[in-house]
Amino acid sequence: MRPRLCLICLLAALAALTAGALAQTAAGEPAWTTYHRDSVRSGSDPDATAPIAPTLAWHSQDLGAPIWSQPVILGSRVYAATVGDKIVSLDAATGAVVWERSVGTPVPASALPCGDVTPTVGIVGTPVIDPATQVIYAVADTWDGSSAHHELVGLSLADGEKVVGTPVDPPGADPKAILQRTALNLDAGRVIFGFGGNEGDCSSYVGAVVSAPEGGGMPLYWQVPVSLPSKSGGAIWATSGPAVGPEGNIYATTGNPVPPEGEPPGEYDYSDSVVQLNSSLLPIGSFEPTNWREEGEKDLDLSSAGAELLPGELLFQAGKDGRGYLIDEKTMAGKPGAAAVFGATVCGGRGSFGGDAFAGGVIYLPCTSGVQALAYNQAARTFTPLWQGPVDAFGPPIVSGGSVWDIASGGFSGGGTKLYGLDPSTGAPRYTLTLPSAVADHFASPSAAGGRVFLATGSTETAYVISAGASTGPAAPVPIAAPIAVKAGSHVPLLLHSKLRADKKGRVRIVLRCTLATGRCRGMITLRARFVSFKRVKHKRVRRVSYVTLGRAHFNRRKGSFKVTVTLGRSSRALLKRHHGRLALQVILAAPPSKTRKLSATLVAAR
Repeated sequence: MRPRLCLICLLAALAALTAGALAQTAAGEPAWTTYHRDSVRSGSDPDATAPIAPTLAWHSQDLGAPIWSQPVILGSRVYAATVGDKIVSLDAATGAVVWERSVGTPVPASALPCGDVTPTVGIVGTPVIDPATQVIYAVADTWDGSSAHHELVGLSLADGEKVVGTPVDPPGADPKAILQRTALNLDAGRVIFGFGGNEGDCSSYVGAVVSAPEGGGMPLYWQVPVSLPSKSGGAIWATSGPAVGPEGNIYATTGNPVPPEGEPPGEYDYSDSVVQLNSSLLPIGSFEPTNWREEGEKDLDLSSAGAELLPGELLFQAGKDGRGYLIDEKTMAGKPGAAAVFGATVCGGRGSFGGDAFAGGVIYLPCTSGVQALAYNQAARTFTPLWQGPVDAFGPPIVSGGSVWDIASGGFSGGGTKLYGLDPSTGAPRYTLTLPSAVADHFASPSAAGGRVFLATGSTETAYVISAGASTGPAAPVPIAAPIAVKAGSHVPLLLHSKLRADKKGRVRIVLRCTLATGRCRGMITLRARFVSFKRVKHKRVRRVSYVTLGRAHFNRRKGSFKVTVTLGRSSRALLKRHHGRLALQVILAAPPSKTRKLSATLVAAR
């Protein structure tokens, strides 16, 4: 094994000479080797130059466990990673399995204090391929029967042989309290990724960036120095993960601090920020939103989405509070908490989750109100809204074959079954494709290379041909639906944050926003606990979802933000206590004559 590792070390050193050149492959070779294709997270595919109406190329066999990551592509192979700790190589033209490798025993979801990845937690973040070393890297959460730990694994693209295995749990971290959700990136022969907490923030943790040598060896760590009274927070969890600029600097977006109940955050501490790190993981600058303390108090952190690096040495950042920023990469250096050069409302004031795309001078960002396009003016250093797409186009978008591709992923619950191909000039659907199986990840995003679009569909992968010249197996026609009209303004208010707390008397205070220009948002909000179970039916494992109503309250408010209090009854408080003070919720907002809106949230009991 040692000679092979030495070869990997030499190849990694060679890769360091061309730092930042992700996806630099042989001429004409399809490549989408990291999340949204490249180290700056452009999400733009140059291959599909002769677009056609999409047809289904293939739908793979069941790969054994749900897939929460984006497929990565190099040459004639597609690579998928599952939460069952398995990496699979597929033929890009047919979907046939070339090889598959288990990299460990995944952690049972029931062994963790909270979280939304089920039924096991294995590989969650999108892997990265280094074309120079011909190795695919992923972080596996593994289980030894009583404890968990995270390992960076590297497999040979040729046959799946394991060539690297490095423990990467940050110093002092409880491996059960952290989740490796972000995509991986490369920087000068090192693998870069982030850690956050499990969904629900139920345990003590601090966000971290890790830089591990490709050939093995001791990783470097940077951990968010959260200030008192907070002892936890700063999660680095956006699916796009840290971006890496051409100069080798790393841009990581952090989450809010978690102060004790009823207390405000302390001094500025790099949480709820965009942090600029050098290749040695030393902080050299950061961006601080003007409402940093308010975002920390209301769980409206920036790190729901990652940074998008733009021409002109600016980066774009949006988060949960519906505001987008342009940040100067040079002027943020050396200034902890530097200001933005421009900021404006995006996503209709709602949140952005996942990762953006950039092509042809336009920023495409994922919004809970539907994907949005922003015209980027590099000279003026501003952006202006162009359009907003279908309201259920929730996933992070990409651009390929002259269309913007976005998954209607099912909102925060996942389970969506539509893929949109949108007109980049208007946002209207050109194509609405019905997926052969539902997506698992609620922030699911497609990949594109070689004239095809690829996406994870539950425990399978699916490919569509979108460009003439792409080789395929037998193709089946895909139904094309009529464009969906997008209405601006609804009697149904917006839910401003999805992490709810019940005080000791069972009172849950919920912040809503009415977006009507005139009239009132009036109706009812219902909180329902969501329970998922599995049952064997005729040798098949069937997933079942059931609900228990916890409480209701009426609302009646004109335009603007307002609070509603739902009081839990004795039985509902007892149910919350039996589930260790945490429940997955379905929040139902009913306001006739608008359609009822159902959203996912979490409820945590005050201690």
